[in-house]
Order: sequence, then structure tokens, then C-alpha cells
Amino acid sequence: MALAASALQVVTLGVSDLRESLRLFHDLMGLQIDREAALPEELLRFWGVAAGVSARAVELSCGGYPVGRLRLVAFDPPARQRARDDHGPGCPDTPFDVGPKAIDFYVRPPITDAVKDIEGAGYRFRSAPIRYEIGPYESEELLFSGPDNTPILIMIGHRHPESSQRRLPPGVRYSEVPTVSIRCADIAATRRFYGEALGLHCGTDAEVTDEFRDLACTLTGVPKGSRLHFLTYQKQGEPSGKTLLIHLFERTGRRLTDRMRPGNLGITLYTYEADDLVGLRARLMAAGGAIVAEPAHCAGRQRMLVKGPNEELFEFLEQAG
Repeated sequence: MALAASALQVVTLGVSDLRESLRLFHDLMGLQIDREAALPEELLRFWGVAAGVSARAVELSCGGYPVGRLRLVAFDPPARQRARDDHGPGCPDTPFDVGPKAIDFYVRPPITDAVKDIEGAGYRFRSAPIRYEIGPYESEELLFSGPDNTPILIMIGHRHPESSQRRLPPGVRYSEVPTVSIRCADIAATRRFYGEALGLHCGTDAEVTDEFRDLACTLTGVPKGSRLHFLTYQKQGEPSGKTLLIHLFERTGRRLTDRMRPGNLGITLYTYEADDLVGLRARLMAAGGAIVAEPAHCAGRQRMLVKGPNEELFEFLEQAG
């Protein structure tokens, strides 16, 4: 299978307060600010942001690493609709609902140091640290509510292979985004989109066994006893920019339709690169993808917007040269 797309390059988060968000991701987590600027109007219109709305963005990375970068975007007038809001009193969504769920970061051990820092910054954890072993892998992780209630998972890979965890540079405490998670509606459609159309490598494609079901439910924030099927996709040889898709069988909830889009708060866009947008468009259409914005030159790059099978919104950029 020829690779049609890169690893996930950039995750865009809509935020209500750019400076407050930077206090978490830059000041506390130590992500490097690579650029900060007002976004061009032509890009906002391409993304489907309403006329008259402006935006300022900051792009961050782990020491300049080109994969798993984070782009924070604040809008004027301020955004109000959350892409996902499934935790806390009166939340309108549930953990079963179909759509993007969380972003992940590796941290240095002990995980209690990260917990102390994050709680000290005013953020609340949704779970206690969970340490577990499945086969040869040993992990420790927990979830907190980040800016605008965006779910953020921190984890330690006590025994993770180099194919899934990049070694942190000396002095770096938090990684780039190694994984994003998504609630998956249709397994077959997801395989076609990520595997056949994007040409990404499938690392896991299996239902969680009875032995580990309750543990997996605790980790994913759903009631014990729920059936789960995990799929993971990544660029072969690249440990970051992965996608974890979780299917919940008969407990699958409603679709968070049109909630993942620039102009909202939380996870609003996944950006990949591709060597041929026209060819990729044909592959995505054949796999059931919906073209939101046709390939066009915008803000210095050839771009295309595509809706995935699980309410994901993708931005594909044609590689230069």
C-alpha cells in the first residue's frame, strides 16, 4: 500500500483565551512557540469560518519536532460552541458520542509531578492515575480537562516500543502529540478511510478481550462491561501523529455533527501533508470521504478539506516541490 498521507502534522485547538492556554502548553508543558500571527482572511474563509470573524494563532512543537504539533486559535468575536463537551455537570454530550475525543502527551516519570503541576495551574483531572500491563506493554495514564474543557490525556510508557513512543530529548518533560483519540461509528468505513485511502499503517485492529475489558472501560471513561474495539493508524516508522479509534458497538452514541470545525472550541482540525491532492481526493471519495473544500491554492499552499467517517475534519496540504 502506497502512502498517500503523512503522519498527523498539526492538531488545531480553538481556545477562548490564547494567553491562558499558553500558560499550560508553553509555560508549564514547555512546548516551543514556533510562530504567532493573525490568520489570513482567505484561510479563515477556506476553513468555513463566518465572514467578519478574525483569528490569531500560535503554533507550538516539542523542540521543533515536525510531527504532532499544536496550533491554538482564538477568534474575535470569541467562539462559544465546544466541539465536544462530555464531562461535568449539565454537559450536553456523552463519552459514547461519535467524534474526536482527546489529545495525548507523554510525560517524564513520576506522573505525580505532572499531576501536581497541572492541578497547580487550575486544571482538574477526570481520573486517578491508572497503571496497567497488556502483553509486553506497561503504561500509566490519566485524563484532565484542559482549556475550554478539552480532554487531554497524559501518560508514561514504562514499556513502550520505539515505534509508538519517541524518546524525549534531555530536559524535555512533555512530548509532542503522539496520539489523538476518536470515537468510531463504523469500523469498515474507518478501515477504508485510514487504511485504503490514506495508506496509513494499522497497528491494532481488535476487540478488547474479556480479560482487559473493565480496565479498558476505566481508561476510556465508559461504564465497565462495555464492549470496545480499538484501531490504531500511523505512518510506518513514525511514533507520533498516530490516531486511536474506539468503537463501542451497541453503545455507540449520536454523532457530534458539524462540531469539529474551525470557529468552535476544542479539537477543530487535523492537518496532514500529501504529495498529490488530486490523487488523494479520488482515493478519499472512493473510500466514502466527503469533500468539504475542493483542492485550491490558499495562504501559500494547495489545500483541501475533507470530512472523515467519524465526524473528523481533515486539512490536507500538498507537499512543496
